[in-house]
Amino acid sequence: MGHHPRATIINLPQQSEAAPRLIGYVSISTLCELLDASEATIRDWVKLGYLPRPRRIPSGTLRWKWAEIEKKLDGIGSGTADDNDPILRASRGG
Repeated sequence: MGHHPRATIINLPQQSEAAPRLIGYVSISTLCELLDASEATIRDWVKLGYLPRPRRIPSGTLRWKWAEIEKKLDGIGSGTADDNDPILRASRGG
């Protein structure tokens, strides 16, 4: 019968098990990606108080502290958000 090539075993380097990177401060572009929202929506949510205001870091750029974003978003489902907003009310099943 026909000749079959021999199988070659390749030793791949071990992947390091690095700890996931913690999110500290994020730019508006990163925040848009994480929240799946546009820059205009992020700015509106800040004006309406749904998100905290960004901080100016030493380089002069604006960043949001991710822990504050999570805390604010966690509070939305607990009735602290504006109950007159129809989109938020609908997202809660109301």
